[in-house]
Amino acid sequence: MGSLRNIFTVVVFASLVIILYIEKTEKKDITLKAVIKTISNQQNYIEQIKDLCGDLCDVKKEITPADFMGSVKAKVDCDSLFAIDLIEMPVPETPPNWEQTEAIYKDYLGHGGQVDTNEWYLDSKLYGDDGNLQATFTKIQVDNYISQFLTSRTLPIDGSYPGASQLVDEAAELMNITGKTILVIGSQDPWLEAVLLSRNASKIVTIEYGWFISEHPAWEIIKPKEFHRRYLNGTLDTFDAIFTYSSMEHSGLGRYGDSLNPWADIITIAQAWCVSKQEAKMAIGVPTYVNGRDRIEFNAGRVYGPILYPYMVTNWKFIWPLEDQKRNMTDGSIVYQPVFIFTKQGRWLP
Repeated sequence: MGSLRNIFTVVVFASLVIILYIEKTEKKDITLKAVIKTISNQQNYIEQIKDLCGDLCDVKKEITPADFMGSVKAKVDCDSLFAIDLIEMPVPETPPNWEQTEAIYKDYLGHGGQVDTNEWYLDSKLYGDDGNLQATFTKIQVDNYISQFLTSRTLPIDGSYPGASQLVDEAAELMNITGKTILVIGSQDPWLEAVLLSRNASKIVTIEYGWFISEHPAWEIIKPKEFHRRYLNGTLDTFDAIFTYSSMEHSGLGRYGDSLNPWADIITIAQAWCVSKQEAKMAIGVPTYVNGRDRIEFNAGRVYGPILYPYMVTNWKFIWPLEDQKRNMTDGSIVYQPVFIFTKQGRWLP
């Protein structure tokens, strides 16, 4: 009798799992069918993103006072967030300047006038999805980078961004990435991956718009469309940690031939939240002005302050560094990019 009861329990549980899976799959299919289309009008494109993004892209939410620049929480529907990337929005031959963007984009990007905007125009489309720049990183090249860092504790990136490799290494040590599966967002030179591999990361997956190939067995480079495809068909890794350096500030500004999206940085970090483990941690380096005003140097990048930063890291809790000298050493320069560590909080919507 007891064995029959156990069998019945297993059958009921399995049935519930199947029902939940079917419901989730049907919901995902409905979401995808609703957005697989091409939109030629920038205003319609932005409004569709806003609808799919939901509470996450409402930047009128309260910033709760916290240990570091405040925090923001939001409900997140991961399937809808990934569906955003299926909306096709044609981009012009050259990245638009500030005058060529529509009022709705300017308003959302500047948080209704709370964020300063200056013009600093760059055309880096060559390095983007539609560009002609291609590169293959051999195992020997990556191993040489690793050896160079282990020997000298510095890499060429430090000439452009002072101390970048050491900052990432310090964060990697604190996060204990040995044997971990790591997501890297944006990387056109394997310096960051070399630092992580020097600390024996098990597997690294880098998302990058450009046409790059890795021949290192522990490192894979995929384009955003492949990242989204794997998520949608259930073959994407679940990540222990996320690293990104000098990437988020460019998202959605069009500089690299990407579509104009005022919430692109917020959405990208939320997508990483969706594909990370419950106890995941994230290390992020962007231009930061802790005690000053946020600003956008269009289309070069954002400088994150007490408004832009908390919204970008919605549903992530700041945990490091605790020393003010590591957080506030800045005059708002766009090349000052300290690394901060966050831990994941909250759960996604069913």
